[in-house]
Amino acid sequence: MKKLLILASMAILLLTGTPKAEANTTAEVPTPFTDISGHWAKKEIEQLYIGGALEPAEAYRPNDLVTRQELITMFIQAKHIQPIADNSFSFADIPNDSWLVPYAETAYRLGLIHGQNRDGQVYFHPDDTISREELVSILIRARGESGAVNQFPWSTTVHTLAAYKDGNNVQQHYQRPMVYALQHGLVSAYEDGTLRPQQQMTRAEAATYASLHLLADRSDKQKLSDNGTPYSQVMTVKTTAYSYHQNEGLTYIEYPLHEGIVAVDPNVIPLGTHMYIEGYGYAVAADIGGAVKENHLDLFLSSLDQAKEHGIQQDVKVYILD
Repeated sequence: MKKLLILASMAILLLTGTPKAEANTTAEVPTPFTDISGHWAKKEIEQLYIGGALEPAEAYRPNDLVTRQELITMFIQAKHIQPIADNSFSFADIPNDSWLVPYAETAYRLGLIHGQNRDGQVYFHPDDTISREELVSILIRARGESGAVNQFPWSTTVHTLAAYKDGNNVQQHYQRPMVYALQHGLVSAYEDGTLRPQQQMTRAEAATYASLHLLADRSDKQKLSDNGTPYSQVMTVKTTAYSYHQNEGLTYIEYPLHEGIVAVDPNVIPLGTHMYIEGYGYAVAADIGGAVKENHLDLFLSSLDQAKEHGIQQDVKVYILD
């Protein structure tokens, strides 16, 4: 039944840019939220709550603009990823004792967000609201599909956006993610044929995208033995490590370098894939290397000394999360 509900909601999403709820043909689902009765996103909000992606609260505030910290928390919980704080890193604008720390740092290591690097520090901007084009980009990264977007032809991107009234308003670094999302049914134009890439997203819209395109089903996945995050596959690999001075540069799929970035053989692990690596933590396949072949991972570390100390390690377990 859950799959039928999701398929029905996806059909509605493809018809209009703003998802709308279908007629209520199922039994009411009890939730603590007092302000979603009659709302177009009621079912999607209920599905997220039942799926463990929303914390109990008296009100959901569906029409409020969603903030970065709210969106990231929702997306991580929708995928049932257990957030872990990295004691060696913190965002300059998040207090060390904040509840947000493990969510922000897990999202950073997995590549859902890149942060803003300024004067040698990384900023999260937790209270910033999220535009439609940014939400689409984060959604694709959360789905582990950023590698596919990186291979998306620019000629197709330009041609596709030209068909929309405001296609030229999509900022360049969001253009390929937007067209990829359009072509894969993750987003659609509004009824007037516009994309409205800079329109700020509401909490209801964020919940709908998370429910339709991210919400994981624990029943068909195993769990990590140490923290309960579900995974689809476990591998045994060889690991080495690398580093660059002051973490400068970008990866093959244009991610900034930081711990959590891993070079892979894309024929074995597709670029964009999320992982949990024993002894290293959460990671994303975001880079390649000439010597990285088959079951070999090259892990980014913050200093050359750390990379040298890591050396070559055999029989390391890697859990594929997507």
